[in-house]
Amino acid sequence: MTVELAKMSWPEVKEALLRPNVVVIPLGSTEQHGTHLPLNVDSCCASYMAELAAKKAAGRKKDSRVLVAPVLPYTYVAVHKMFPGTIGIKLDTLVHVLTEIMESFLEQGFNNIILFTAHAENACPMEAALQIVSERWPKARLAGLSSLTLGAGVRAGACKAGTAGLGHALEAETSMTMVLQPELVHMDKALRGSRRLPLSEKFIGPVGFDKSKGVLYYNGITGFEASGTMGDPTLASREEGELLLAGITDDFAEIILEVMGS
Repeated sequence: MTVELAKMSWPEVKEALLRPNVVVIPLGSTEQHGTHLPLNVDSCCASYMAELAAKKAAGRKKDSRVLVAPVLPYTYVAVHKMFPGTIGIKLDTLVHVLTEIMESFLEQGFNNIILFTAHAENACPMEAALQIVSERWPKARLAGLSSLTLGAGVRAGACKAGTAGLGHALEAETSMTMVLQPELVHMDKALRGSRRLPLSEKFIGPVGFDKSKGVLYYNGITGFEASGTMGDPTLASREEGELLLAGITDDFAEIILEVMGS
């Protein structure tokens, strides 16, 4: 039985409402990922991870239904908008879009919703939308997840470059794309890039998105404008991609079951 909402008929969706259920809404992006990867990396990863996690969760709770909505490919991509092909929408527009999508599901009777992003810049509008909907629908069970922080136990040993390998279009994303769409990975065109962070790693981590150290927001990352990468993507491997995808989706599946109330 499919977990993809778009491939279901309306009677099948109606039947899913009669069972314990969760709706997952994946968010990707349409943006540059260096000279060696396609524009759809985040969207492809978000869809695949959401669908695999949904199947894992449904397999552990046989009477449940986990529905994965179509991925949202146009999101907030301001950091990379100087690159041709990077197409997105404004921050406040994304908040409104997410709010309306979630409320549409809630109006139809779905009560457990997870927003899931494979694109770092979506985290802020996701959180804002979730808080807005939570105020309007206090009985709903809502959660926002990021592929960038799930699977921490696996990440620690998977990346050859350590945490720095998790950066944009680098080792981790390249490795996962080798698994998901290998025909679109062109390692002969991969360029080693760099990043200059406006604050020290002590406060934002080597990649710049570690919010556990006290800094919630900053701007001014530079140094990647020539290549589109922020480090070395050539360390990637299919084996690493498989490890990362498994670790992320294992955690994701557990959270789905907790949101469902298992």
